[in-house]
Amino acid sequence: MIKLIKEILLLVFVFLNTNFIFSQESLLRQGNEEYEKYEYINARNTYLKVIEKGYRSREVFEKIGNCYYFNSEFEEASKWYKELFMYYKSEVPPEYYFRYAQTLKSIENYYEANYYMYEFVKLKPEDGRAILFLNKLDYLENDENQLDGYSIKNLSMNSSFTDFGTAYYGRYVIFSSSRKTKSSKQNIHEWNKESYLDLYIAEYEMDTGEFVGIGKWNDNFNSNLHESTPIFTKDQQTVYFTRNDQDGGNYETIETGKIRTDKLKIFRSHMTIQGEWSKPEELPFNSDEYSVAHPALSNDEKKLYFSSDMPGGEGESDIYEIHINADGSFGEPTNLGPLINTEGKETFPFISANNNLYFSSDGHVGFGGLDIFVIPSFVKEEQNRILNMGKPVNSNGDDFAFIINDKTRKGYFSSNRNNGKGGDDIYALTDISAWKKLEPKIEKEDVSEIKKGDDLAKKLKLNPIYFDLDKSFIRPDAAIELDKIIDVMNEYPNMKIEIGSHTDSRALMWYNRRLSDRRARSTRMYLIRNGISGERITSKGYGESVLLNHCGNDVKCSEEEHQLNRRSEFIVLNK
Repeated sequence: MIKLIKEILLLVFVFLNTNFIFSQESLLRQGNEEYEKYEYINARNTYLKVIEKGYRSREVFEKIGNCYYFNSEFEEASKWYKELFMYYKSEVPPEYYFRYAQTLKSIENYYEANYYMYEFVKLKPEDGRAILFLNKLDYLENDENQLDGYSIKNLSMNSSFTDFGTAYYGRYVIFSSSRKTKSSKQNIHEWNKESYLDLYIAEYEMDTGEFVGIGKWNDNFNSNLHESTPIFTKDQQTVYFTRNDQDGGNYETIETGKIRTDKLKIFRSHMTIQGEWSKPEELPFNSDEYSVAHPALSNDEKKLYFSSDMPGGEGESDIYEIHINADGSFGEPTNLGPLINTEGKETFPFISANNNLYFSSDGHVGFGGLDIFVIPSFVKEEQNRILNMGKPVNSNGDDFAFIINDKTRKGYFSSNRNNGKGGDDIYALTDISAWKKLEPKIEKEDVSEIKKGDDLAKKLKLNPIYFDLDKSFIRPDAAIELDKIIDVMNEYPNMKIEIGSHTDSRALMWYNRRLSDRRARSTRMYLIRNGISGERITSKGYGESVLLNHCGNDVKCSEEEHQLNRRSEFIVLNK
């Protein structure tokens, strides 16, 4: 009897264990199928069930991390990449060192991110991203590679869904959104569980940048597919935009038995003599085998720029240019080359009226995710200096779709940074270096008595050059005062100064010294960008060592009292 009971229990155990293993394998197959179809939300939920059942493998940790990474949910991705490296570090391919570093940046763990980038360099020293990293090891401190002279704000019109990709259209803007509307049926996309993107139109307020009178744009452009990132010719008679092919999903073809992923394509439409937009037609260099997206026009409108993952590129997606012939036909796409394109993603190009090329990249050294970069006075044939737009435009998330009006120095960009309203939000930006002076210029007699060692700020009776708590970017009120310093230095071309920046006491001493160094360099770079030779300016950070009041360590003070210590001074070295 006992023997029979043991045999029965054994059979039950084998049965349950077989079912358990079968259930795991079934879920794993389901997750892999969803993953191959780019249904990352479905796939990650399935993989989570597999893990909950006790299954663990390198493949599962890689793929669940990727599900979050490819949807730009970097904080969650970092948790699973951490598990991957904890259990399978010796087996992990080099690309995951780069991805893990990117996700660590997203949670501002830059120290550990740099460690994994060093490991990536060891494994792939020839990779362009590794070379760029080694050339910019001080990327967090080096303000000479950052243009942080902008103020930004999250627009009140942003929804809890995806809003991104603005384009100027006369006094209007066109943007993309997956927001829900009452007037139309919403098709849900399996990749992100949101409605398909449509193009919306709104009037923008010049002063605030806010959108008013929002509504869906022309029915000619909005379909049951994704539409995004339009660009208009100057006469507003032609528009290029991005649309995904076919039904926006994936399916298995009878002929090949392979999973087909429908790609992004660029379409073009013209204004007819009746004042209506023509039916959009896809451009001839689109393909069912790769994506072509996010168009931009050169100033003479003879070239189209776009992003593509077509074969033969440098990385995951590259920026290309193509000639637009007089008859509207096109030449052959040309890759902008390895100075701009990396093994990572380069995307969302934009050419401003001043011929500055803006684009987003996760291959060039930045703060995490996609960062926005600029090449001033872009000429493809020349080696151009690529500048990170710096904070606050860039963040530890994805920052992209930058546009700017070079006359007003106002524009927009998109970001999925923390504390936003939805998946992606649209932000208004203002170049504060273009702010108009609110007070008269400094007259000659105001500086005639200045001597070596004097503080220009005191002599000119400037308002203090204050900084926000724990920040180093130039505020609009500070820009007004710095413009007066520039006036004086232009009046006295032999004058040299030292910029001394200071902090309050509310952090560790070593941290405050580094913060004040960043503030001094940020101030110096503002003067240089506005025409003052760098040879005439030195900068030094003093941390909390020279406080103006009693607010030292552990002393209770008001915010206003602490603010007095967050300042910059301008000591004349010679006149």
